[in-house]
Amino acid sequence: MSFNEVVLRVICSFFVLFILTRLMGKKEISQLDVFTFITAITIGNIAASITTSKTLDIEDGIIGLVGWAVLTIVMGYLSLKSKTARRLILGEPIILIRQGKIMENALKKARIDTEQFQGMLRNESIYSLKDVEYAIFEIDGSLSIMKTKDVKTKKNKTWKKTLLFPTSTAVVTDGEVNEDALSNLNLDKKWLMAQLERVGIKSVSDVFFVEVQTDGSLYIDYREDHFNEEEN
Repeated sequence: MSFNEVVLRVICSFFVLFILTRLMGKKEISQLDVFTFITAITIGNIAASITTSKTLDIEDGIIGLVGWAVLTIVMGYLSLKSKTARRLILGEPIILIRQGKIMENALKKARIDTEQFQGMLRNESIYSLKDVEYAIFEIDGSLSIMKTKDVKTKKNKTWKKTLLFPTSTAVVTDGEVNEDALSNLNLDKKWLMAQLERVGIKSVSDVFFVEVQTDGSLYIDYREDHFNEEEN
């Protein structure tokens, strides 16, 4: 390749890659799911090939670069709009320890053996499984941990505090019930409606956002919030 062709390839691949990354959005490396991470590597390799490969036409390289980026954007859009698509594309968090008990089937589902799991806990400065109340394997491969909390009574007796749920979980978003989230908590829509009716809410359409707290209580944000303002 001539010097001018190399310069042209560098400029074209740089600006095409810059524009595509802006369109695709940005995340920290630690927050990338496996699919996005692999896609990012592939797009980077294509951009490098456009710059250095003598056998790759610059037009073909740019088409490949744009094609991968468009497919990634489309998959991202589908994962935002469809829970089923999001589960297929990104997977879902897996509870590995629930109320201090190891979920063996969950470990198998996550393809993690006990030694790997203990190593992951040590990376979080946890050296005993008894110190873990909940452990959740996130879709980006990280491990979210809620440690066991001890509560001392007036008699200085120590009791293990067991939370009803591992984390606060959104069960209604934008007025729509997330039945998958309810199922993960071993709850159903009937339970949710009963809780809402207790506070005078007759229809899910009246709320914008509902979150089940770790103690079983609900955080409710109404679709139309009203504030009492004092007139000066």
